[in-house]
Amino acid sequence: MSRNRFTLMKCPSLQILNTTAHGRFTYCHKSKLFQFVFNNLCFELYEWELRTFIEYLYDIDVLYWEQQLQSSPHDRKIPISVGKNHFIILMKRVEIRELKELLSQAPKHRLLSYKEIEYSLEYN
Repeated sequence: MSRNRFTLMKCPSLQILNTTAHGRFTYCHKSKLFQFVFNNLCFELYEWELRTFIEYLYDIDVLYWEQQLQSSPHDRKIPISVGKNHFIILMKRVEIRELKELLSQAPKHRLLSYKEIEYSLEYN
């Protein structure tokens, strides 16, 4: 069986800090990098970058952006600026909430709501 570079392997240096329905937050003791994968986004940050990102995330005025962009044709209304090259990620309020939960590092066991369960029923 061949493995490609996207195959998940067990790394003894990797520690899972938290998981949510749509994300995983890890720390690599070897590289000293925090990594979080959320939906289709993947970030690798050093500790100081992570702290800055979390502060930025908590400073976002969700209600303001939802009102400012209410007539936008996009479902996602809350912008998160990434880097200096005009790259912006748009998120929904529930995604911002889940991302904050993911980066809290303290796993919270809770029941999923029916909206969080993505399951397609297929009849034979």
